Amino acid sequence: MTQQPMHHTRNLVVVAFALPLISFAQNLSIGLIGGVSATDATRDLTDLNHIHTYSPSKDWIAGAAFELHLRSNLSLEADAMYRELHAKWAFIEPDGTPNSVSPANVVTWEIPILVKYHFRIGGLNPFIEAGPSFRTTGNLNFNPSHHGVTAGVGIERHLGAWSLAPQVRYTRWAADSFLGTPRSEPNQVELLLSVSHSAESHASPLGSRLALGAIFGWGLTDDIRSFNQTYNFIQISGTTETQVTETQNVTGLRDPLVGPVLEVALVNHLSVEVDAVYKPYRNRIATTIQGGAPIQPFTFTTSRTWQFPVLAKYRLAVGGVHPFVEAGPSFRIGSQYLSNHGVTAGAGVEMRWRALHIAPGLRYTHWAGPVFGGAQYVRNEASVVLTASVGGPK
Repeated sequence: MTQQPMHHTRNLVVVAFALPLISFAQNLSIGLIGGVSATDATRDLTDLNHIHTYSPSKDWIAGAAFELHLRSNLSLEADAMYRELHAKWAFIEPDGTPNSVSPANVVTWEIPILVKYHFRIGGLNPFIEAGPSFRTTGNLNFNPSHHGVTAGVGIERHLGAWSLAPQVRYTRWAADSFLGTPRSEPNQVELLLSVSHSAESHASPLGSRLALGAIFGWGLTDDIRSFNQTYNFIQISGTTETQVTETQNVTGLRDPLVGPVLEVALVNHLSVEVDAVYKPYRNRIATTIQGGAPIQPFTFTTSRTWQFPVLAKYRLAVGGVHPFVEAGPSFRIGSQYLSNHGVTAGAGVEMRWRALHIAPGLRYTHWAGPVFGGAQYVRNEASVVLTASVGGPK
């Protein structure tokens, strides 16, 4: 299968961030939302070609939440949530033994747009919510549908200008457009927790020097160098032995990144930002066997990492915007094949609306040399990023 273009994924996520900002003089909240799925991403199926597909684990979910308060009991929420749908496929031998077990995960962003109704019961605020959901995909190991309907219930608890809201959501996704395997499970239940801050409030429970937010982005460089590798093996048919050549074409992909942000203001124009960024590393493997048809390509996640850039950030004031430059060390965990330290530099423009800070930018990281076995990973990474935060100096 061919890799789906990524640019529409990035555009839809940016649109989701912008939706709550189109109304003026309204109370806007921004926060983080995350949790886990309670249902499998794909159906447990075996097709006529004896290919068995299934979900090996439940998925985790993380992203940003924007809520626009329309009236005292009514609001509109738009989220952008990263979720990798976990799937595997295997060829089932006649004796029932699985063979050639391979991952077939699909990276998605879920974008629910929900109308919420809040009840007032003492210090707790139960709510119900419903609305359409949209989903983008980053690769085509399989092709989950791109739209559905979501409903949910939860309880919101206010702590000053902050709100905590555990909730349960159910989404009914439309049927997949391609009914091959793997096939996504249309009925999804997610257990979520959102933490948000009102941008309209002048309260600053974290102090005037501390800001909290989220960072989202997409790689501009391939995670892994593209290369070919060839294997020779003996194929036995009856009493005949034949040497067969298998060629694998490995192509590096460009992946999303997401995580929380903490920034501390030091002196005029100068601050320190610390991020905890989740970033997977993936490649696409296309296999051809000599004298045979190409085997179905699949996407493989080689590593799942957390990156921790610690950046000194210097801002300027130019009219209503704040250009900035940033630089500092970066640290990385999660892979035995990758170096655990590097250097990051970046630049961007910060725009402010009340307590809400929006900062698109570019980042470049140079990692130390890979450890043994990681030579195919690139050392120079460039990403486009968007940071949204609340609090800190006005």
